[in-house]
Amino acid sequence: MAAIEEHGPDASIGLIADRAGLVRTHVYRHVAGKEELDRAVARRAYEDLTARIRATFDTDGTPIEIIRAPIAVHVGWAAEHPNLYRFLVGRDYRRGGDQPRIGGSAFAAEIFTAATRYIPRFGADPAAAERLIVALVGLIDASVRWWLTHGGDAAEVLADRLTAESWLLIDHHLRAVGIALDPAARLRDLLIAGEDYRGAGE
Repeated sequence: MAAIEEHGPDASIGLIADRAGLVRTHVYRHVAGKEELDRAVARRAYEDLTARIRATFDTDGTPIEIIRAPIAVHVGWAAEHPNLYRFLVGRDYRRGGDQPRIGGSAFAAEIFTAATRYIPRFGADPAAAERLIVALVGLIDASVRWWLTHGGDAAEVLADRLTAESWLLIDHHLRAVGIALDPAARLRDLLIAGEDYRGAGE
């Protein structure tokens, strides 16, 4: 991963071997080729990013706060590892044939997992839920990649904007399955009270 951080997402296997202190031919004792090496690097990075995102999830906050926490971690990770992030998204890395790609999906997939745990009806329409994940992946990946290239806003500002935009998508999905969450209410209080997440006009 250090070679990709230093030399960019297109770092050759030779540069990776040099960074690891290995003769290039020795690398092939561990992997079959560059594609397998790329997958191994991507898997390790994905696990690191996902672990950091999972650590932020807690129902002791408002929906906006709960959404913002992992987004802030996601943006921070990309800022800390810009070339590695570009590598992951550019390779469209997949954990498996039916798994979403790396990058924004680390946030989107974890949001989906947490939401279905606390709000079962979140996944009532599987096709709609999948469309939401795809929309969040596109939003996060494209925005972060553009930001890494062009700069401008501070990481905190980007996290705020992505939180607001993600909430619009999530709220639209929730309302489509009959749920109206107050973005300013503590989710834990709603869960304890047995709130059915329906607004007065539903």
